[in-house]
Amino acid sequence: MTKSKELGSFLQRKRLTLRPEQVGIHVDKRRRVKGLRREEVADLAGVSIDWYIRIEQGRENVNPSISVLNSLSKALQLNYEEKRYLFNLSDKMPPANDNSLVSVSETLQKFLDNQNPSIAYVMDQNFAIIAWNQTATKVYGYYENMGERERNTIWRAFNDSYIRKILDDWEGYSKLRVEQLRTNFNLYQNNTSMMEMINELKNNSLFNKWWNDQKISGTPEGQKLLHHPKAGDLYLCHITFEMTEMKGAYITIQMPADNNTKRKLQQLLL
Repeated sequence: MTKSKELGSFLQRKRLTLRPEQVGIHVDKRRRVKGLRREEVADLAGVSIDWYIRIEQGRENVNPSISVLNSLSKALQLNYEEKRYLFNLSDKMPPANDNSLVSVSETLQKFLDNQNPSIAYVMDQNFAIIAWNQTATKVYGYYENMGERERNTIWRAFNDSYIRKILDDWEGYSKLRVEQLRTNFNLYQNNTSMMEMINELKNNSLFNKWWNDQKISGTPEGQKLLHHPKAGDLYLCHITFEMTEMKGAYITIQMPADNNTKRKLQQLLL
């Protein structure tokens, strides 16, 4: 099988595994079509139906661009490895700093929700919160109402008074975030938004000092104390896992360190 045919076959298989509800398409219960229709994928990806059909048929004279491959990846909710496979079949490389594919699957969201009353969230390679559970919003704020900058944990550490008040060790937390940002700095050279944010943060004397120290850090396990305005003191232990489905993303779980904190978190969910 040629690469073009294999690419088309792969797209078809992924198309047939998605349910319309997963991509926001409301359909009649009488619908008998398995998965998504070709025209639905084309519409989601912003390409013509004729062009998509030719790609899925694996025609040899069809060479989808990086932009089209990105759009198809997003439309079909491909994870990182699937996206890389799609690009390989087209003899192309995914953009190194591409963040167009930030798709939170039903399974991932269910995992986060099942962590309640522990705090659970997903942070992307830019340190922005992209998925969360209910406890996270009750403790750290309603992410769904925040803009892109407000959901960035580093920007927020230096610009949100609520974070300064709730963190018992704000300085230790913020310094760690700067060191983690330094560790990933090479990823942002072509990322205009991140470079703008870093340059803005350099106006903060503490950020600038820690940035110029050039210390680097990973994502260690640990404990933290929060002073919640409603629940009072919350003693938490936290652990972070790197995701394989989403490049550069991490899942953090902050668990109650004692029964009293667990009870307080449960009360916040009522």
